[in-house]
Amino acid sequence: MNPLVSTITSGFFLLFGAIAVYTMMRRMGGKELSKPGVYTTVHKIAGWTFVILFIAMFVFMLERVENYWEESSPRITLHITLALALLLLLVIKVTIPRFFSRLGKNLFLLGTGVYLMAFSLVTLTGGYYIIRTVERTPYLTHAGLPEHILDENVGKELFINKCSVCHMLDKIMRPRSTEAWDTVVNEMVSLAEPRIRVDEGIQILHYLTMTHVPKQLEVLGEVPLIERHCLSCHEAKEIFVRRYSKAGWREIVKKMNEYDPEIVPLDKLDEIVEFLVESQKFND
Repeated sequence: MNPLVSTITSGFFLLFGAIAVYTMMRRMGGKELSKPGVYTTVHKIAGWTFVILFIAMFVFMLERVENYWEESSPRITLHITLALALLLLLVIKVTIPRFFSRLGKNLFLLGTGVYLMAFSLVTLTGGYYIIRTVERTPYLTHAGLPEHILDENVGKELFINKCSVCHMLDKIMRPRSTEAWDTVVNEMVSLAEPRIRVDEGIQILHYLTMTHVPKQLEVLGEVPLIERHCLSCHEAKEIFVRRYSKAGWREIVKKMNEYDPEIVPLDKLDEIVEFLVESQKFND
């Protein structure tokens, strides 16, 4: 159940709960009614619909909790606690008329308490989802993220939350080719699953390929190796300000090849190193 469907279902859940509370108030505390049986019937229908909707949402909530591998946020923890408490109160509410009829006088307060708890429960999640939607900010859910809906903001937030656990983000955010990002993200998902699920990896990959790929350089005829293989990811001053031995440059270029063999091919390694060494002499 995605957040939109869950929020709509929660709205009907509260609506039927409100009808059940209202008919109970009219039946028990209002003026003498000409057709009290009608209110009793409506109360039962609305009340049982309320219970069925809650059970359905509770089952889907358990599925989400099963997929939630991080420590729950305070909002989610409170939501789960209220759901469990509401389940217990509903069991008591349904049990009293059948097995403890002498406690029937307490049903009004118990029913009102059930509805207030249900309202708080829905507000914590449905209300939060509505606020995020109105503000047009990403709403992350640990239900499955549909692959056909790619959101750069969702990918960014997932990237920060998931990848920062094991990596310093500034070390992995250098531009890579689309193919290289695809390889890296697939490897990380395979390694970290189930902490990073496939659907989350797809969103992360979408964010990285939209924002962290090399600049497209306009190639006109012959261009220096440094421009073809280095300047798509680095600023020129970042390269030429450094001073290394030939062995040092070789180690650096080799790392760049491992980082992205599409941009820095292995067969160009010696040529790039020679170019950097010669350029360094020229700039001294």
